[in-house]
Amino acid sequence: MNDKTALADLPLSKLLSFIGAQAVCFTAFGAVLWAFGDRPLGAFITTAAWEIGYGVALAGVLIAIAAALSRIFPAWADWLVRSQAGNYPFLKQRLSMAAIIFISICAGLGEEALFRGGVQVLLGDYLPVALAILIASCAFALIHFAQPVISAMIFLIGAIFGLVYWQTGSLLTVVIGHAVYDVYALWALQEGMHRLGVFDDPGEDASPVR
Repeated sequence: MNDKTALADLPLSKLLSFIGAQAVCFTAFGAVLWAFGDRPLGAFITTAAWEIGYGVALAGVLIAIAAALSRIFPAWADWLVRSQAGNYPFLKQRLSMAAIIFISICAGLGEEALFRGGVQVLLGDYLPVALAILIASCAFALIHFAQPVISAMIFLIGAIFGLVYWQTGSLLTVVIGHAVYDVYALWALQEGMHRLGVFDDPGEDASPVR
């Protein structure tokens, strides 16, 4: 059994536990990097109402762009879906919406805390802001271990989050933007993979995993 098959067959509880633990580690490391510059931990993430609104608006823009591009370029969208099968083998069995939301929140919180609140902020203490955003976005893309085209897209999205964080100073805004967008993206990816038969296997139970 190879690693991808093992991940595809991993019980949902173990998969979600791993993702949750990773989010905790990423968030903690991001907070450490933030505090390294003598910043108060209490200011690492704030919760003003406008931050929530901006985060939802950011996600809405990204979702609208992704949905429009998928409709305008369906062949390209199908290629993107097929090309990511190796990175998301756990979608072989349909995840419930609850699981998708959990994974998306973990990704939004952990990755933004680490790469925007931690890496970008710390690099910004020593480098021009633009360079700090570029480096943090490169690191963000690299940890996804995706194909070059997908990595370039992840880098672009990371740069957008970096710019928004720089302009607003709100980690919550990019966390919400990232998490809500990921709910759409992960759901659409799962639906696309099953529509295209990426995981076709006669006799396989395709009922949602809960």
